[in-house]
Amino acid sequence: MFATLEHVIMKIFIFMWVRVSANSWRGYPRPKDAATVRAEGPNPHKVVLCGSGIVIGYGVASHELALGGSFARALTSRTQRGTQVITVTAPGLQAKSARKRLTPRVLDDADIVILSFGTLEILSLTPPKLWGNQLEALVTDVLKKSSTTTQVFLVDCNTPKMSTFTATYQRRMAHTANGFNEQLQSITRAHDRVHRIEFGPAAEDAENIEGRSRYQEWAASLVPAVVAQFPSRPSGS
Repeated sequence: MFATLEHVIMKIFIFMWVRVSANSWRGYPRPKDAATVRAEGPNPHKVVLCGSGIVIGYGVASHELALGGSFARALTSRTQRGTQVITVTAPGLQAKSARKRLTPRVLDDADIVILSFGTLEILSLTPPKLWGNQLEALVTDVLKKSSTTTQVFLVDCNTPKMSTFTATYQRRMAHTANGFNEQLQSITRAHDRVHRIEFGPAAEDAENIEGRSRYQEWAASLVPAVVAQFPSRPSGS
């Protein structure tokens, strides 16, 4: 599946928009500190959180305040176990480029790997099949490099709210996001240790910094799907 002419044009447009538009998120603060955060507790889970969009942490200055730290605290609150979260992210990171970042060393002993991709690709109207092939390749690579007990979670794609863009373009983005989630569902069905996280928060305006600090809410909405895959405790334990 090759990129369409529309996708190539939109990819160039979005690249230029991010770089030069006064409405782009390029000027937002984002974490520059260590990418590993911990919530204290016994027998900690090791979590690798990889992706772009909500994973980057736009609007906050540290990973403690971004999705990684928020998820660590939310999971520990739910399980009463410690949590270590390693965040692997960068502006513009996509599934096809993440494979080099998710090395065996990063994935070593990981209990949980959470992958969240698609925002930039939705904005550039990437054909869903092309995106799905890239995500499938990443998932296959993660399963190969990680332990046979590692559980992999794919977070649903959501349409960014681009308030200054045309209604027609916003409808095309929504259609693309739906196609991405169909691909995501097919991938989860094809692998035993891969699970979908249905994630549908209220659309955030990517051109408005207000509301970009909802990481605690987003983390709390991810935790139940992860915990649901933990082994059941024996009766009476």
